[in-house]
Amino acid sequence: MTQTVLISGANGYFGGIACQYFASQGWQVLKASRQPTADLVIDLDQPALLAQQRISTSVDLFIHAAAAHEVTCREQPYRSIGQNVAGTRAALEFCLHNAIPRFVYLSTFHVFGHPQGVVDETCQPQPVNDYGLSHLQAEDYVRLYCRQQGLQGLVVRPSNFFGIPADVDRCHRWTLTPLAFCREAVEQGQIVLRTPGYQQRNFIAVYDLCAAIAAAVEQIERYPLLHVAGPETISIRELAQRVQQAMHHLGRSIELIMPEGEPSPPQFTYTSRYLDQVYLPGQQIDAFLSDFCRMLSQRLVSV
Repeated sequence: MTQTVLISGANGYFGGIACQYFASQGWQVLKASRQPTADLVIDLDQPALLAQQRISTSVDLFIHAAAAHEVTCREQPYRSIGQNVAGTRAALEFCLHNAIPRFVYLSTFHVFGHPQGVVDETCQPQPVNDYGLSHLQAEDYVRLYCRQQGLQGLVVRPSNFFGIPADVDRCHRWTLTPLAFCREAVEQGQIVLRTPGYQQRNFIAVYDLCAAIAAAVEQIERYPLLHVAGPETISIRELAQRVQQAMHHLGRSIELIMPEGEPSPPQFTYTSRYLDQVYLPGQQIDAFLSDFCRMLSQRLVSV
């Protein structure tokens, strides 16, 4: 039988791609967002209203991806804390009142702050800012509702993700490095790094992240917490060089402006004790960089 998923933040970067993915896998997809045309209109600034809402359609899974991102948390901390923490509690209440049995919370590896060594699901989070702390507090609410209310919950902590936005015109996540570098290369003909760029980052395709979620919810009681890391860990410097190569294949030369500096040893490895039992991410970032640079170049010409 066709399963139904309700995705909050459906007009956001992750949410838009997730809606595409789950629809492609045969799920009935319902969208929750601020947009008046959404299947469920929600406003995380008014969490009590979300908790009280009712939906007439039977829903099998709620993916809660609506949240204040790192920039908003830095610029509007008090509002962001309310959205991330109270908003998640309201989403959990909504699930209880609407008999939605499974709940996935999209958290972040930033709950670890400045991690060291091997970082898996057994490591103790130590957030260093409102973004990481509010996500960790939201995670605690998921665990609380699982213990006390019988909800089946899954907390997912992805690494840095990439993917072509479902709606480029409405994309508000240009601070994400893969997106920012591609746009800077296409529009400015250069990529400027503020540091030597030797810091390492792990990258996961949003489609791989969605596939991991879909697989994990089928055995949700076994995996209440899941780190989702991609197959590649590269430096910011190397990412810029790969964008330069993607542009070269499109027939354009771009300049890389990168301060000199000595390479630093890797500080941590982001990994999972359980992911290989659930799903093996395989999408490489190079294909995304080529496709996205091509798309942005075509859009620039057509303007």
